[in-house]
Amino acid sequence: MSLSHRTTLLIFLWISLLQINTAVAANSPSFASAEHVAIGNSINLYFSNNSPGQAGVPLLLPNGLHLTYGDIVSSGDFYELPNQPISQANSETERRARFLAAFSSLAIDPNVISEATQIMDIIRSEEKTLSDGLKRGEKPEDIYNKIGHEYDRQFNCITGGGCSSTAWWLEPGRYLTLATTDYDHFGDNAWITYKTGHQIALEQAIHAHETKDLKKLELAYAMNAFACHFLTDRFASGHMRTPRVELPREVTPNVIGSLLSNYMHNEENVSSLHVHNLRGDRWIAYGDRSYFNPQANDHRKILLEAVQDSADQIFSAFQQGSLPMHDNVYALIPQPDENASTMSLDIAPLFYWNDETKKLMRRSDMSNPYDNHWTSDWWGWSTLVELERERGGLSNESQALLAQSTLAENAIQDGLIINKDIIAFIKKK
Repeated sequence: MSLSHRTTLLIFLWISLLQINTAVAANSPSFASAEHVAIGNSINLYFSNNSPGQAGVPLLLPNGLHLTYGDIVSSGDFYELPNQPISQANSETERRARFLAAFSSLAIDPNVISEATQIMDIIRSEEKTLSDGLKRGEKPEDIYNKIGHEYDRQFNCITGGGCSSTAWWLEPGRYLTLATTDYDHFGDNAWITYKTGHQIALEQAIHAHETKDLKKLELAYAMNAFACHFLTDRFASGHMRTPRVELPREVTPNVIGSLLSNYMHNEENVSSLHVHNLRGDRWIAYGDRSYFNPQANDHRKILLEAVQDSADQIFSAFQQGSLPMHDNVYALIPQPDENASTMSLDIAPLFYWNDETKKLMRRSDMSNPYDNHWTSDWWGWSTLVELERERGGLSNESQALLAQSTLAENAIQDGLIINKDIIAFIKKK
């Protein structure tokens, strides 16, 4: 695929405005990569008025990569800008710049071909492991529990980080680094990020109409697939209510806030949530790594409807040469039935941001998920210690985060860091 001079210039101009910083990872998981691929590869793409639609068709990116719609949907966990979340930019112009730079790091940069190919090979392995397990009657969550963090280790290694099976968490590559500020994958920020990329993709589709160039439509679809990573994350139960931005902003040091957000994310992923949308649908939303569960059928159906509608808007813009009159995707987005003031069916949120008082609230009895009482009088460190003692030890990735913070020695003393390799790392510092 070849880009027009105007499009190429625009993308590289945006990139030139940005400086890429690095940070250490928080490892907040989203839909597993194989789930993202399955979602995207279920979507029909149209290239002509009489086209029957094609699902799983490879799209040729400007740098020569051939990736399906689902492959590109999965890439949002690998190709954002470290420490520069799209949703947290100060203006729409800057959000667009960050989105284009993130997409271009996958689609334009010729040096990324080998890395992206290796990432996709790992995802194919994940797909096979998952498929084989499902055929044996295993639950998706159980399959992923057996996999553990092996694929994370490989992703970290490929993206420039540590590869050792015993200490890879101490050398974060881009994959782990991006998780430190993965705000774009949660709540309203996921919608903002999706809409930013979707708008750019629509404009590209209109340009394709003006030039009658199907390759430019192909590029528009690729841009939209990248944006749909964040749309799909918005459907996961653990991503709806977690105050992912407010926790590290309000809790000092911010690494503690990030670790606390993981606890809430994981709790609500497991519990699921009763939700509704503006269209009037009501169903139970499930969390990451539950996409293939039979009980998630209603959730899966509405998610796929939203992603298909998003892609259909791209084709409509290509056909008409103008923005679609209606955007039905927002009407499909799940909204939790319950919040801190209306609890009956779902668990009470572990944390929530009170927009009236501007305070970060914590569930008073953290051991009781149905305790409908909250307090603003709490400390991040003692809360983390209590959660660790109630729910088991921190993951190696979380321990590695603490090891590279100012609280490393405190974490050893309070039993938060128990991994011998990580303790040795701290002692050498």
